[in-house]
Amino acid sequence: MVTIHKTNIEKAYDTAKMKAKQIHHPVLLSIVEEVDAVDPLSFYYGGSSFHGERFLWKDRDHTITLAGLGAAHILSTNEKKERFFTVENEWKRFIDRSVVVTGQKWAGTGPLLFGGFSFDPLNDNGPEWRHFSTGSFQLPAFMLTKTGKTNYLTTNVICHPEEDESIFHERIRMKEELLANARKTIIPERPHWLGTRDVLPEEWKDSVQSVVNRLQQGEMDKVVLARKCEVSFDKKVSSDFVLDNLWKQQPDSFVFSFEREESCFIGATPERLVKKTGEEILSTCLAGSIARGDTLLNDEKLGEELLEDEKNRYEHQLVVDSIQQALNPFCDKLSIPPSPQLMKLKDIQHLYTPVIGQASEHTSLLNLVEKLHPTPALGGVPRDKALYVIRQEEEMDRGLYAGPIGWIDAYGNGEYAVALRSGLLQGEKAYLYAGCGIVADSEAESEFKETQMKFRPMLRALGGTVHD
Repeated sequence: MVTIHKTNIEKAYDTAKMKAKQIHHPVLLSIVEEVDAVDPLSFYYGGSSFHGERFLWKDRDHTITLAGLGAAHILSTNEKKERFFTVENEWKRFIDRSVVVTGQKWAGTGPLLFGGFSFDPLNDNGPEWRHFSTGSFQLPAFMLTKTGKTNYLTTNVICHPEEDESIFHERIRMKEELLANARKTIIPERPHWLGTRDVLPEEWKDSVQSVVNRLQQGEMDKVVLARKCEVSFDKKVSSDFVLDNLWKQQPDSFVFSFEREESCFIGATPERLVKKTGEEILSTCLAGSIARGDTLLNDEKLGEELLEDEKNRYEHQLVVDSIQQALNPFCDKLSIPPSPQLMKLKDIQHLYTPVIGQASEHTSLLNLVEKLHPTPALGGVPRDKALYVIRQEEEMDRGLYAGPIGWIDAYGNGEYAVALRSGLLQGEKAYLYAGCGIVADSEAESEFKETQMKFRPMLRALGGTVHD
């Protein structure tokens, strides 16, 4: 990777084109500029001409927001066993021959790969997930990065050895047009909600009981079972209005939208899988949940009940132990509090334990993602046995649901969340997914009600009525 500091953009284009001629291969030119304040949602909406090639990411801590338009490059794999390795190798090879124009190597700017990995690459593919692979990623043509009060715009251009320079100048002109569009007021169009239905609810409850029987026989400690519901509309559902609702309704969650062709995977998840900034590693143990109370007193009472509940504390400790075991080999230091605290969201509260580590030299973010996914909060314990049971019992493809979704930049920084509280928009339908941890004393009806509670954020974002 060649980094050019504050130089003439035309000269950088010439450098990239010359390099492409020398290596007989296209070269990425990535230009980072600081711009005046731009609203990320407006930037996303204003790029409607890139429908099917847009993404948005807002982290839980309000430190960074990314909005990408267009696909300068698609990195996709259907590998089943080497998908993390394949994506990492391809990304390294791609950025090694790039030319980057920037002031400094700001995290989340310049060449950046956004996307996700499916939950289980060994499961049979569901038809609704046809636009996504076991690893689906996008380098945006244009990307807004908002960190605090500072805004950066990255323009990514693939330079071919013999291309006409007018293509490059058209890309620069388009950048100005997108920034102008982002300053217009756009109100997302909302389709009419027709109805919702649970997919095979009784069969799912039977699966829960089947898993409980196996757990009581000592086959495993825990299995996470998920189910889906289907929402119908009178016309095609756009990610714009759903994203607008999630942004307003879930301020303390990771909010994401990832369009591929005629589909969009979208959600607001509370759970970080792993974040890497320089050598610092952050992860989250999130397992064990209960509803919010209708009054402050009731809410505190429910929170205390969760903190003292033996089943939920056991489920949570399985996650803590698993994440500690996964991160230990990659960290020189690891800090984990001895007891969980409460994470309170709009509809639900969870047991939560933060994990902070100091990465060993040469530790890569995608390597950490591979080691952590799926945590016991998403798969079960032991992992391989639990995944085998999930394939037998769930009878559906989770696709990207409960998989890692997020970003990695050219400097090794990035963050992946666990794609919970999410759904797939496709045509006039939305498919929503929710799961819960099954242990030996679980009850099918109680677990079903827990998934109903976990559907609420997406049902509300889709404009439906949510009943308590």
